[in-house]
Amino acid sequence: MVRTTVDGAPPVAVLPAELGERPRARAVVRAAVRTYRERFWRVTGTAFLVFGTVAVVDTVGAVLVADHHVSRPVGAAVTSAVAAVFASVGVVVYAGLLDKVVGAHLHGHDDLTLREVRHVLPLRRLLVADVVLAVATLVGLALFVVPGVVIFTLWSLVGPVITIEDRAVRSALGRSAALVRHNFWLTFGLVTLPLQVEEVALHAIHYAEVFDHPLLPAMVLNGLLAAVVGSIVGLIEVVLAYELIAADRDPRR
Repeated sequence: MVRTTVDGAPPVAVLPAELGERPRARAVVRAAVRTYRERFWRVTGTAFLVFGTVAVVDTVGAVLVADHHVSRPVGAAVTSAVAAVFASVGVVVYAGLLDKVVGAHLHGHDDLTLREVRHVLPLRRLLVADVVLAVATLVGLALFVVPGVVIFTLWSLVGPVITIEDRAVRSALGRSAALVRHNFWLTFGLVTLPLQVEEVALHAIHYAEVFDHPLLPAMVLNGLLAAVVGSIVGLIEVVLAYELIAADRDPRR
């Protein structure tokens, strides 16, 4: 039985049409933007669900703790750094979720309803991978920043790898590193850099100094920016993971 997409048309894969050789930045972004445009409500709705939750955690760390209850500069910096790292890697869960939500559009898979996605999504593994990546990145950032950037970049595809290849967390971390190793700067430029720029921009604002009641404005701004940037980066992660896996399986690419 051949299933159809939500609009009644049979699933047609975007990626084979957009990308035919080894992945290049322009082609990866083009495929991601096309999916963003053609599956806008699914992509953004999922983004607001995931990153809205992340924004609450990030706001508590950045506003309530760092700006109000931590008076020492070192303590405030550490608190903000922890909140920023956990907010950044929320994209792990989102990217894994996206592979199921827009799988028909990207790969030609069966188009799943949200209820079906909930049943097939390996949420526990994605959450564990999220925490592992967060802690490892935080430790790496404490060791003169560069190790944290390297760790985050090498493991940044762990979410889609878990869902695409149905791997356990440890296996997916190793697989992500193996895929990214020979495409490090491509992954850094498409995934790591946009997320870090977003976090720097958000945490450059001292909400308590700007707003009398900073909690709500911080949540709204954090949630909106994270959802916009995170949705694009999450799609790029899925597209890039799919292409690197395909290239690894086919040495002729």
